[in-house]
Amino acid sequence: MYFANPWGLLGLLALPIIAVIHLYHRRFPPLPIAGLHLWTQETRKDSPGRKREQLPITRSLLLELLAAILIALLLADPRDASTMTKPHLVVVLDDSASMSAQTGGSSSRERAIDWLKEQESSLGRGGVVSVLLTGLRPTLIAGPRASWQEMLIALEDWQPQSTNHDFGPAWDLAAQLAGEQEGRIAFLTDRLPGESEIVPERMETVSVGRKMNNVAITAARWLFDADTGEGILFTRIANLGSEEATVQLSATAGSNQLIDEPISLPANTEKAMQWAVPGGLSQIQFKAEAQNDPLAIDHEILLIEPEVRLVTVAVTLPSNHSAFEPIKKILGVLPNVQLGDPPNSDLIISQAAENPAGDRSLWWLGIGPLNPNTVAENGKTLIGPYLIEKQNPLMNGIVLGGVVWGGIQNAPEELTPIVSAGSTLLFGQRLDTSSNAYMLNIDLASTNLTESPDWPIFWTNLIEQCRISRPGFRRWNFHLDESIPFTLPLDSLEKSEQLTLKHGETEKSLVRMENMEIPPRPEVGLYQVIDGKELLGEFAVNFFDREESDLTQLLPGERPSSIRGPALGIHVDNPFSWLLVIGLLMTLGAIYYDWAITRSKKFAS
Repeated sequence: MYFANPWGLLGLLALPIIAVIHLYHRRFPPLPIAGLHLWTQETRKDSPGRKREQLPITRSLLLELLAAILIALLLADPRDASTMTKPHLVVVLDDSASMSAQTGGSSSRERAIDWLKEQESSLGRGGVVSVLLTGLRPTLIAGPRASWQEMLIALEDWQPQSTNHDFGPAWDLAAQLAGEQEGRIAFLTDRLPGESEIVPERMETVSVGRKMNNVAITAARWLFDADTGEGILFTRIANLGSEEATVQLSATAGSNQLIDEPISLPANTEKAMQWAVPGGLSQIQFKAEAQNDPLAIDHEILLIEPEVRLVTVAVTLPSNHSAFEPIKKILGVLPNVQLGDPPNSDLIISQAAENPAGDRSLWWLGIGPLNPNTVAENGKTLIGPYLIEKQNPLMNGIVLGGVVWGGIQNAPEELTPIVSAGSTLLFGQRLDTSSNAYMLNIDLASTNLTESPDWPIFWTNLIEQCRISRPGFRRWNFHLDESIPFTLPLDSLEKSEQLTLKHGETEKSLVRMENMEIPPRPEVGLYQVIDGKELLGEFAVNFFDREESDLTQLLPGERPSSIRGPALGIHVDNPFSWLLVIGLLMTLGAIYYDWAITRSKKFAS
């Protein structure tokens, strides 16, 4: 048991006061009477004046002392820690990277923690705390209803570094944790929400931000040219302050110094820069540092050298086929595409009458006419309208406006329509094979499709989808708020070893799937995907957010809640309060009864 309001015990000082009143009660002047021997000892009158005598232990004294004790206990609000509803503070912490910005020797993160520590006395010894971090997905780092010490331990590991995001989901979750009446909600940030922004009515907002100048890397990319074997490092640097800044640029790859030069950036300007870098560097650490730069996360990045994911295409069409030359021509201009033999190819382009191999990793495209011997007799031509399955990724950007589709023949039934005209199938996916097999019901000699803008778009989509299906990462450098797509090799799907995502000293288990998508990572740095003991690949996560790097709008301030939270005091759900109130009422009733009986006896005498 504990007292929610220990100051209420000061009411016990009324006990000696009551005793003194009964000890030094008022005297009356003597009244001579006849027949004194007729009066009993109970009606004896003391001599006049204030005189200290032995404290009379009467029913009135005991009842008054009991009433004083009950009132003092009621004010002190005794509670049972195991059964009582405890005062609950729900804290929403802004997890934006700007909360880490340092000025005057402290950051907004540290000032928010200091403010939170000051609330311990008002919360009371029995209070509990729930702490939420804002973000794309709100995170509960302490609680629900954690103790004060548990909350302080959780805050030690809090390092805000999220990009700009919506606070609404965290506010809604905080309102649910606080409940209807009992909880108090506080939002700690470094900039007050706009006046028009809708916030929970019971939430008070405290901004601990400070206005600062800042220099940031707002974009970076490492491109690689497979033909020359060299790369290009592209960056964009922004001065988001009100004063001109000198920025020291540096880039290292292992022990090699690639870049070391200063640049001058006027206030509120942004500059794009690029450098040629050799291949085979594996990683580049790039920095853009200004003097007294307050935010560390946005002026240092890690880039992983991109790999060239070539798609090997085998064209098995006869040289006299109507599609042979148009396809050879379009493949010659698509980037990162090479021609090869069918056994070593990712994509095979053949006649529609042939059958594809049943290989899950193989892509196959059969091009009509379906029956070259009868195309002149039963082939037909259409000018639309065409029904296009837009959800299929091969149809991204395809409209077929003005396309004349010729050489159409009766298509096999084991095709899923992707492009059709009425009941006539023009392009579809074959279902009778495990490979990614598609068929074009067309004769390119009888169509203007190759002259349409849809022709290069279709081949770009096809090559890109084929490239995506290849094992490994599709990219190697990501932003904090990006998901990481990854394709597992087919031979690793049946392995029993643990598939792990490693970042520094932390590891996270992954579920084996052919096409994986690792959720956005909460921290910047280097990540590795490890299959048992084998390294399958690695990627880097960096911070790029111009809006979050702009620290000129950070200001301190407070905004009270629209509706006051419940006051800490006597709670109707406190069983001790009920017992004390009942006891006090009974005591007061006994005092009144004692007074009434004494008074009636006096008048009766």
